Amino acid sequence: MKIALFFILTLLLFNPSRYTLKDKKGSRLSGPSTILWKITGKESKQPSYLLGTFHLADADWLYTYPEIQKAIDETEFILTEAFTTDSTPAFSIPRKDQLKAIPLLDEEQYATLDSFFIARVGEGIKGNQDAENMTVAEMRGAIITTLISETKGPNGITNFMDLDLFKYYQKLGRKGGRLDRVAPSEFDSVAIEHAREYLARSLRYIEGSDKSDWNIYHQDGIEDIISRYKAFDLDYKLDQHADKMELLSDFDFVPVEERNKNWISKITSMISTRPTLIAVGLGHLYYRTGVISLLRKDGYKVEPIILSKK
Repeated sequence: MKIALFFILTLLLFNPSRYTLKDKKGSRLSGPSTILWKITGKESKQPSYLLGTFHLADADWLYTYPEIQKAIDETEFILTEAFTTDSTPAFSIPRKDQLKAIPLLDEEQYATLDSFFIARVGEGIKGNQDAENMTVAEMRGAIITTLISETKGPNGITNFMDLDLFKYYQKLGRKGGRLDRVAPSEFDSVAIEHAREYLARSLRYIEGSDKSDWNIYHQDGIEDIISRYKAFDLDYKLDQHADKMELLSDFDFVPVEERNKNWISKITSMISTRPTLIAVGLGHLYYRTGVISLLRKDGYKVEPIILSKK
């Protein structure tokens, strides 16, 4: 993959802990055990579908369910959080005006980054002209590229369900669009503090990267969470409000509930013109502030589709 793609992948700072798994003791659920929902009503002439993804997983297993394959066959367009077939640049600052990364580092960050590159590639950033010339965006790309060169399994980059689905639609000759704006990765002198925070978040990916179970979200027990997700061991809590943890900012300082609201106009505009698959992180479907509840509030019928393997 190209480094530019890593910027898009790492914009999706979804926290897998936001998945609400069923109580193993069998507590009463407020929603069905499925990840696929059918959307009809209002201006939509044909059904569209809503799929709750798990970013850290692959997509191949989805196609073993005829209901999911049917949803794909019946839709002409895919909406994801961050991927698009539109080649129009979201932003562009001339490279000569972009901030360099190294001058923005404090002493501890400098030492961390230098040690990281020495350990991984045998050459640090001290006295390294190439490193000194890197912009903030290029340094983030170098960190991510280096991290994935030696990591496997569900790490949030080499396994990415949303990207797999998006590429599948491309293979079918269909187009796709993104729901989120792309957060800036290029910064000039008027955005120094934002650039520092962006770079600091990039450095946080390094934490624990020497461990075999490292993933970009720093989540423990990912394999177990993925297994339970694939078993549809979920509780949408559609009759409840999200607690404080659910409302924390996780995408360029925009709270999850705010992102959900921002998506609705684009979703409804798209499903009114063509049948669409909306594939977003499962956590965006939960609670009264989730996409399911917001679409229902807007007058659409959103029904669960129970899945059965071939």
